[in-house]
Amino acid sequence: MMDQERLPQWVTNYLNYIQVPLKEPSYAYLTEICTAHHNRIPFENISTLLRFHEYHQTGSLQEDAKRFVDQLLQFNMGGTCYMINSSLQQLLTQLGFRSRYTLLGGGHVGLLVQLPDEEEEVYVDCGNAAPFFQPVRLMSEPDYVSAYAGIEVRLRPAGEPGTYAYYRYVDGKLQTDLLWTFDTRKTYQFDDFQPAIRQYFKPDDMFTSTLRCQLWQLDQQRSLSLVNNGLSIRYIDGTVEKRVLSDLGELREVINQEFKLPKLPVEEAVNVLRQLGVDIWKE
Repeated sequence: MMDQERLPQWVTNYLNYIQVPLKEPSYAYLTEICTAHHNRIPFENISTLLRFHEYHQTGSLQEDAKRFVDQLLQFNMGGTCYMINSSLQQLLTQLGFRSRYTLLGGGHVGLLVQLPDEEEEVYVDCGNAAPFFQPVRLMSEPDYVSAYAGIEVRLRPAGEPGTYAYYRYVDGKLQTDLLWTFDTRKTYQFDDFQPAIRQYFKPDDMFTSTLRCQLWQLDQQRSLSLVNNGLSIRYIDGTVEKRVLSDLGELREVINQEFKLPKLPVEEAVNVLRQLGVDIWKE
């Protein structure tokens, strides 16, 4: 049995935040972690915007699970794939899983996790606005679909053994801008992603020119997605509710009441966007 007293404090804080107890590594435990992660930690770029000037001073982004957890506790911030999945990878290592990075489409970072007593690796991705509530068995379950509330992701074998393609569908329509491929035969270190991160932090990139926050709420059978001043609520029955927010007060109320993220510094992120010449209220 794992000894919680020997774990770093950030690991204990991480597990407490996602409300998952300490257990031995297994497929079931990994599924529990993934589901809880999606329910408790937002996929958002508020943290990116608040780090924008710091990044351009240092010129690099580093793995830092402790900082990630501190930001969770202090600000309810999650992040995008670079910080969420790198921190999750460090957590899984502390919990006794063997995992490594994979790179999708030249810019998205996912994880490949080796399960105890199994030869097969599974795909894990909590740094993505996609319903990966459980690990995906790429080889033994090639037809598996990760789906919820009209969002579907399918990982399918590509041209060569060990290569896969990522297909995302929204309400049955293929999103052609998210046709990614990845090669599980390649192994990456986090610094291998620095060129992609450099592009990610450019002023006019997707995550530096919009305001984004997404969260799954399985207990309410829905998902929330905020893009600038537009809120979309997707329900498990296929219903989609949309709202346009008129000012910062409404935005704060949505973050507090709908997302339940009262510490999330959305006002500061809007201010950074304003400094970058982006008006989230502009039609």
